[in-house]
Amino acid sequence: MTFRIRIVPGGIAVLLLIGCLFAAEAPAAEAPAYADNVVIIIVDGLRPDALKQAKAPALESLIKRGSSTMKAQTVTPSRTLPAFTSMLTGLPVETHGVDWNEYEPQRGYLKAPTIFEIATFNGSKWGAAFIQKEKLLHVTKQDRRLALHVCSINEPGCTAKKIAADVINAYKTATDSTKPSLFLIHFAEADVAGHADGWMSTPYLRTVEDIDRAIGALLKGFKELGLYEQTTFLVSADHGGHGTTHGTTMPEDMTIPWIAAGPGIKAGYEIKQPVSLMDMPATVMRAFGISDYYVEWKSRSVEEMFKPGTAAVPAGAGRPSQ
Repeated sequence: MTFRIRIVPGGIAVLLLIGCLFAAEAPAAEAPAYADNVVIIIVDGLRPDALKQAKAPALESLIKRGSSTMKAQTVTPSRTLPAFTSMLTGLPVETHGVDWNEYEPQRGYLKAPTIFEIATFNGSKWGAAFIQKEKLLHVTKQDRRLALHVCSINEPGCTAKKIAADVINAYKTATDSTKPSLFLIHFAEADVAGHADGWMSTPYLRTVEDIDRAIGALLKGFKELGLYEQTTFLVSADHGGHGTTHGTTMPEDMTIPWIAAGPGIKAGYEIKQPVSLMDMPATVMRAFGISDYYVEWKSRSVEEMFKPGTAAVPAGAGRPSQ
């Protein structure tokens, strides 16, 4: 700080301060404590140990930026449709009742509320779901606030790369009043490779690398849209696999990765608490900073991964100033 004294007419000494005497230097802007957007990425059939053998720089970047565990657990039976239902509802299979694993339109839609409905009703969040298996139509219920995109794994060209591009294009083309803030992105190719060539086989690991490149493109797209810093990314799987199958209670089938990165989440942190795929919906609401909701589920927020001082606040109470 520089001081100068100048004598003005009348003999009054005036103290001039070059700089700022009383105002402290403006602090750097703090990172947001809550997410404006949440992106759920489910890599169908992804085993945690595949991330050690495959080259997955995009997922590694999220692990370094956020919190993770390679010991999370799916539900029984460890199959796609029951697991997705539990992931979206926070309910065990015996409660939500979706214990089949094929697309059977005559069964209709899931009756229990999903995270999309809870987030819409309690947080006015619009949603978008991008799925690669028709059977997931049972649990992604049609709603005017949910944009549903189906690109079947059985269709030529429906690759992870295309899905990632579809997500970014869908956001760009949505009107301002209908832009989604809660995304569900399903990548199915690793599961297909596992059934065809075996889990942990070379083709399976190559497919995991393809999906990682698609996730990298997705992250880049969010950065270009200016959404990255305000978005929480939650990456997991519906099940693992062994040999060319899954569905058992074997650790290879049940153990899944859980990766979370975004506002208010600890960086480079290994989660110690037990984590279930059913914890996804409560964790989504926690990431949004919403606590004023009621739903009967078994979902529990993975509280350990959040930074201290970022507790969710009741809707309408306002968030702490950043």
